[in-house]
Amino acid sequence: MQSFAEAHGYEHRFTHGDHWKRPRGWLKIEVIRAALEDDFDFVLWMDVDAVMLRNDVDIRTAMVDGAHLHMAWHGPETSEIMAADFVPHFNSGVMLVRVNDWSRAFFKQIWETGQLRHPWFDQATILHVLGYDGCLGLGPDRPDEPNRSRLARLDTAWNSIPGLATAPDPIVHHYAGISNPATRLKMIEVDAMTAPLREQMSPQLRQAFARQFSLWREDAAMRDWVTGERDSALAELQALAAERQGYLAERHGYLAERAGYLAERDRYLAERDDARAQLAAVRSSTSWRLTAPLRWSKRLFQSR
Repeated sequence: MQSFAEAHGYEHRFTHGDHWKRPRGWLKIEVIRAALEDDFDFVLWMDVDAVMLRNDVDIRTAMVDGAHLHMAWHGPETSEIMAADFVPHFNSGVMLVRVNDWSRAFFKQIWETGQLRHPWFDQATILHVLGYDGCLGLGPDRPDEPNRSRLARLDTAWNSIPGLATAPDPIVHHYAGISNPATRLKMIEVDAMTAPLREQMSPQLRQAFARQFSLWREDAAMRDWVTGERDSALAELQALAAERQGYLAERHGYLAERAGYLAERDRYLAERDDARAQLAAVRSSTSWRLTAPLRWSKRLFQSR
């Protein structure tokens, strides 16, 4: 990005800090609004996961007269869609904004509207304010939205997403939609490190490499999915094993308790049997000692 800025006379700003008012993608809205108050003709925003592949084209040549906001439309009419169930939409990872009262009011409206209940963060709010509710699942589109008249489609070459929505000969690779941060960083590093080597190649070779990066991203995403499914299955198995151990421990506890009850019962039965034996012995002994003398005494009385 810095090399691109130097090649075309841009002022490059890399914004970082720990005191943002909102999380995640909303950082871009804060810094764009700040830049719109400075003495610029336009503002070019690029997400940190976007890689500038070459510096031979100035993005100002892609500007549309009368448009104040330029974003790439990712759809089958402008891109090669490589993902199943892809929902066409404008992507805010790269935005070219003309500095004027409209753009200041527009991004103020974005900020004041705030976060919608959607995982696309600031991009969802931008699409909503532009009247594109259909791709968000928030209802039908609103084509009469006044802000839409200031919007123009930016060539997808400036925001080509490998493995999702690609341009034949991209100028910018944007690694959006990769959930694993480690995978995303590795893809960005490889692309950025090799971009200067590819910049001097023919368009045909650049296209071949761009295609290969899409395949690598697809493979990496599939590997992450398989790994995630495996880890999820292992976690589920571990949870089931732990639950089984808990049941076994509980069963052993019940068995031990039952064994205790049986031992106590056997002790009671033994005590009962012993008591019966003692009682039988006492009865037997008492019968012999009492009945014999009584019978003898009776016979003696009768003889008299």
